[in-house]
Amino acid sequence: MKRFKLFASIVAISLFTIGFGSFANATPTFHEYSGKVPRFHDLETNDAIKETTGSAYNLVSYIQRGKLVSWVEKGTRNVTTKGTYSERTTIPMDYLGNASSLIGENVHLNISTSPGTLETVDTKGTWTPN
Repeated sequence: MKRFKLFASIVAISLFTIGFGSFANATPTFHEYSGKVPRFHDLETNDAIKETTGSAYNLVSYIQRGKLVSWVEKGTRNVTTKGTYSERTTIPMDYLGNASSLIGENVHLNISTSPGTLETVDTKGTWTPN
């Protein structure tokens, strides 16, 4: 009986340690961007590694004027929904399909002008593929 209690205690402590370690590593890594979004082309960020199964977020800290659209791509394929914004805000972008299949993969944020915005737009912020 003492061996069982010792074994159960070791298993419980191990599970607690693993669970706590997973929680500590769940903090998303944010990447900064800034630049001009051209009228007819996208502004693309550098690649970042998707670390969790969570949604991607774009935290817009500045937008000059007009409307912009953001989404995440892997290579040239869209992997999230698109979010439209015209002011400082946080844009959530849910992954299309199974987000866990992208863990460890390089992805990047794309930003484009929205239809009706017929000029180059300055913007900056931070984003996470989460």
